Amino acid sequence: MIEIARTELSSSVSPERFVARWRDLATHPEWAAGMEYLRLDEPFAVGARGVLKVRGGHEAPFVVAEYVEGRLYADTTILDDAELTVHHSAVPSESGSALVLRAWLAGPRAADYADQMRDDVQRSLDADLAALARMLESEEEATARGLE
Repeated sequence: MIEIARTELSSSVSPERFVARWRDLATHPEWAAGMEYLRLDEPFAVGARGVLKVRGGHEAPFVVAEYVEGRLYADTTILDDAELTVHHSAVPSESGSALVLRAWLAGPRAADYADQMRDDVQRSLDADLAALARMLESEEEATARGLE
């Protein structure tokens, strides 16, 4: 396994809200600028398979690799002789959530892909997590204003 990217962020939003959005694959393009779509071919569960497409790229198969309600979501994209896993975790903190996204490669060509993908994946994880946090924090602020 070769870790190619990691990003951390704190947010006032609960871990459950983050994990719910990570699990809701159809909404990823709303906050993940590089994603065109993610679609499952079967009901959501660990082991469920689907396809994803990054903007400007080709479709690739993926599988839901791990899921713990309210705490984590991970998926693995199947590449040619390698697999890219993106692991999203959210744990409660004093202010709301402590968030960590990690990406790693495994397989015979992992080192080749790491050299090609490292910088782009790091930029994507940083930007996507920040965008999702802004979106969810804005939604919470709007809800709080509506309750006042």
